[in-house]
Amino acid sequence: MRPSPERPARSSAASAPLLATAITLTLLAGGAQAAEWKTSGDIRFGYVASETTARNGAESDADSLRARARFRLRGDLGGGWHVSGRVAARLDTDQDSEEFWTRTYAPGSAGLDNGQGTIDEAYLEYRPAEAPWSIRFGRFQAAWGLDDVMKKSLDQNDSPNFDVTWTDGAWLQWRPNEDWTTHFIVRHNDRRGPTGNLRQPLAFSDSDSRIGVFAAAESKTPVGPLIQRMVTVNWLPSALHPYGASDPRTEDYLAVTGKATAQWPLGGSGTKLRLGGELGYAPNTPRRETMNSGTGDADSLSWQASLNFMDIAPEHDLGFVYGRVADGWLLSSDFPANRKLAEVRWAWQVSEAWQLHVRLRRREEIDLPATAARARRDDDLYVRATWRF
Repeated sequence: MRPSPERPARSSAASAPLLATAITLTLLAGGAQAAEWKTSGDIRFGYVASETTARNGAESDADSLRARARFRLRGDLGGGWHVSGRVAARLDTDQDSEEFWTRTYAPGSAGLDNGQGTIDEAYLEYRPAEAPWSIRFGRFQAAWGLDDVMKKSLDQNDSPNFDVTWTDGAWLQWRPNEDWTTHFIVRHNDRRGPTGNLRQPLAFSDSDSRIGVFAAAESKTPVGPLIQRMVTVNWLPSALHPYGASDPRTEDYLAVTGKATAQWPLGGSGTKLRLGGELGYAPNTPRRETMNSGTGDADSLSWQASLNFMDIAPEHDLGFVYGRVADGWLLSSDFPANRKLAEVRWAWQVSEAWQLHVRLRRREEIDLPATAARARRDDDLYVRATWRF
């Protein structure tokens, strides 16, 4: 551990995502002569309900209708250059207000709050013809989940479910052969907070913490029953505040994950059994007093496992997932820290444009301080439909 007092923000680093976004929006507005423009998007809407039992035994519940709408404009500028911009909004019948979010950080770990909209994509990409690499600058979506029904991840997974999150920075993709793709992302985190996925006591007030790195190697080339193999590394220098976000002492937060999915046919009807698993570990963790989960250093070893029946009927999938995420694991938008999770989900691909999901989930605390009467428990469900155009 090393002391790291706060220093003034570096304006060049902080302005880089804004500059790239401004350039991209200028191009989208018609400043460049694109060879071809394409529009696309999706609208997701549904019913969500939840029941919570607090540590003191108090119970509460909530339900609402929720929607997420996204619209993208993408252009081919010629010479290997491409541009893309997208607006997104998260809406709920219980929202208190409406706001278009224009800051370079997200208001919470789930990204936008209900009633907010933003630009969640605005990037330039250089992708030379027949080259094994491409590079993207600006604001983009980066997500890697298990290749199963739920598609959950212990780390980088922008905009799952109804969430709206994003990544600001640069993304290099390199595919030297048909089997493996390497990803290298240099991301910018605003001093006031990240753009999603990164949970407290990760904080970015220290000027050395503004730039983080994500690296991954992924293959979806079948090898026997294996249909997905992936290793990821997250490095957030000077971002971990073990004694709380307001304490100036910092450490680097380094996390490694491994993901794999395997599949076997079940009989001659087309149904397939798919098993997925992910394991994550971080050597440096916050204090449990900071996480309100006990005393001593928090744990980090975390995992999820899924059992899936693909095409249990034509275009119908059924999946089960169970995961245990330690109190020191701070990277996932799908798994809050210090929770065990059990979920069942049914998915129906109604048509090329329409998809229907039904989910039932339970999350419960794992480690507690000595004064806690019981573990907090959250039960929730949703029925949602997604239309892509």
